[in-house]
Amino acid sequence: MFLRTQTVLVAILALLAGWTQDARSQQYSLADWMTVSSVGDYVWSPDGTAIYYTSNAGPSGTASIYRVAAGGGESTLLTRGQQGRRPEPVQQLRISPDGGTLFFTRAPYFQAYTNVYRMPVSGGEAEALTFHDALIQTDPQPAPDGRTLAFWARTGAGTKIHLMNLDRPSWSRLLLDDGAEDRNPRWSSDGKLLFTRAGGLWVLESASGDPRRLVDDDFAGGVGGGVWSPDGSRVAVTHGASGFGQIGVVDVASGRITPITYEAREHGSPSWSPDGAWLAYTRSDEGGMSNDVILARADGSGESLVLTSGKGMRSSPSFSPDGSRVAFLESTSVRTSDLWTIAPDGSNRLQVTRSMGRIDPADLREAQEIAYPASDNISIPGMLWLPPDFDPSEAYPVLVRLHGHPGQWNHSFRLLTQYFVSQGFVAVAPNPRGSRGFGDGFHDLHIADYGGVEFDDVMRVLPFLESLGYVDMTRKATWGGSGGGYMSFVIATEAPDAFEAQVIRAPVSDWELLAIDRFGAEGRAWTANRTPRRERSEFGGSADEIPEEYYRRSPIHFVENVTVPQLLIQGLRDGSVPPRQSQVWAERMEEVGKSDLLTYVELPDEDHGLRRYKSTRLTRMELMTEFFAEHLELPGLVVR
Repeated sequence: MFLRTQTVLVAILALLAGWTQDARSQQYSLADWMTVSSVGDYVWSPDGTAIYYTSNAGPSGTASIYRVAAGGGESTLLTRGQQGRRPEPVQQLRISPDGGTLFFTRAPYFQAYTNVYRMPVSGGEAEALTFHDALIQTDPQPAPDGRTLAFWARTGAGTKIHLMNLDRPSWSRLLLDDGAEDRNPRWSSDGKLLFTRAGGLWVLESASGDPRRLVDDDFAGGVGGGVWSPDGSRVAVTHGASGFGQIGVVDVASGRITPITYEAREHGSPSWSPDGAWLAYTRSDEGGMSNDVILARADGSGESLVLTSGKGMRSSPSFSPDGSRVAFLESTSVRTSDLWTIAPDGSNRLQVTRSMGRIDPADLREAQEIAYPASDNISIPGMLWLPPDFDPSEAYPVLVRLHGHPGQWNHSFRLLTQYFVSQGFVAVAPNPRGSRGFGDGFHDLHIADYGGVEFDDVMRVLPFLESLGYVDMTRKATWGGSGGGYMSFVIATEAPDAFEAQVIRAPVSDWELLAIDRFGAEGRAWTANRTPRRERSEFGGSADEIPEEYYRRSPIHFVENVTVPQLLIQGLRDGSVPPRQSQVWAERMEEVGKSDLLTYVELPDEDHGLRRYKSTRLTRMELMTEFFAEHLELPGLVVR
C-alpha cells in the first residue's frame, strides 16, 4: 500500500478499542505528548542577563529562537516567519560581541543546504545574508569588532572560509585562496582567526600574514575542536589518538600542548571560564551511555570537579560572562533536552527552560543499561525501557530499536519510544559494533563488514529478550531509521521470520545506487562535512572495485525472501539518504508480488529525521499505533 501525505495527516485513522493498561500508563493523550519540545542551541547575552536558545516548542514544531532570563521564567519567541512561507528550522545560533544581533542558519530546501541570516535580539523577521540555495553556507562567526562575519561554504571545489562586511552586506571574499580546504573559523578576542585544515588546526594572526599550523603533528592524529581562551593566548583542543576524545590546551605562541584529560572515556565541548583559569567540558561515564559536565584547571593541575549527577546526556557547557554560572543542556531517559545552569562549585542547580509540557517525568520509567554477549562473546551494550506499571509476571510486546550509523543509544530522551512504552511495550536498543561513544576500537570492529557483524550483534538480542521472562516472543517488531533502516532490510532478507513487524525510516536498500547518487548528484548528496563519493569504507572499497560485495550487501537483491509486514516512511527532502532508496524498494516489493506486506508513506516536506514538523510526529505515532495493533495482534491498542 502506497500513501503520500502532506505534513498534516490527510486521513483520520480508525480508533481501536479494548486493550487497556493501568490508568497511570494510559493517562496521557497524543495531544499531551505533542506538548513536549526540546532545546537545541543556546548563547549567553554578553551582559549575562539573558540566554537565547532554539526550541521546537512553537505550533509548527520547527526550531525557532527564544529569549529567557538567565534565572529562568517565561520565554519570549523572537523569530517570525514570512506570511505564506513554510517554517524553516533555526540552527547554529550565535550572538554579536555587542549583544545586539543574532546570527544563525536555515535550510530553505534540503536539510543540509543552509544559508546565513541575522536578526536583532529584539526579534522580528530575519535578514538573509546569503541566499545561494544550491550551496552549503554555514557556521557564522562574527568578528570581535562586529563588522565582519566569517562563515564557510562547500562548493564543488571543496570547503572555503568566506568573510562578509556586515556594515554593507554584499559579495563575500575568500579568506585564503591557496587551494587548501578550510572550515570552522573561530575568532580570538584580539582578532586572530583559527580554522581547521587537513585534519589540523591553523591560525591566521593578521590579514596580511600567512597561516601557520597551531600544533606540529608530534601527536599522532592531530588536534581539532579549537576554542580560544578569553585573552587569545591559548586554545582548548580535542585529540583522538588514544581512541577516545581527550582535551588539551595549546599555547598559541609556542605550540606547546598541555594534556587535561587522559582516560578511556569520551571528552568534548571544552569551554573557558572568563578569567581563563578553568575549563568546563563533558566526560562520559564508564558505561559510555551517560556523561557529566566536568570542571578542571586549564593548566592541568589539581583534581577535576563533577558538576552533574545521575544518568543523562549533557552537552554544550558554557560559563556565564561573569563566571558565576555554568550553563549546559541536559536530557535524560525521562526528561527532554532543557537548559540548566549550576554554580562552578556544583551548588544551586537551576532548570532554566521547561520543555516537558503536560507530561510529568515522574510518570515515566527511567531506562536501564543492559549488556549481552555477541556470538564471539564480545559484550554488546544497550538500553532497556519498561512500562511505567511494569509487572514481571506479565508478557509484553517488544520493540527492538535500531540506530543510524554510527549512532548510539544512551540516556537521552526518546519521545516516541516513551510513548509506546507508556502504551505497554517493552523497548530494547542494542549498540552493535560500529556504534559511537565506546571508543574507536569498538566502532572500528565493523570496518569492511557493514551489515555483517552488526546484523549478528543485533540478532543476539533475541535470546537475551527470551531470557527476561516477561517478553512476548510472538509480538516482536524492529524500529529503525537511516542505518537502522538498512539493518531492518538486512533482517527482513536474512532472517525473515525473526520478527512479526518492522517500522522503517529513510533506509538504504541498494548501495551501488547510493554510490551513484552521491557521486553524480552534487546537491542532494552533500552535507557540510561530507562530499559525494563512490567509496564506502564499510565494505573495503568502491562499487567499481568490489561490485560483488555491493551486490551482496544490498537487500534490494533479496526482496523475494521478505515475509514480514513493513511500514516504510520516507521524507522527500531527505539530504542524507536519497528517497530513491525507499522508492526502489517499494517498486521491487510490488514486482515480486509482496506489496501486501508493505505500507509505504512519503512525506513530501520532511527531512531525513522526520522531525521538521510537529504534525509529522503525530502522523508517525498514529501510523505506527495502527500498524502495531494490526500486525502484532493488539486489537485494543488505542489512538487517543
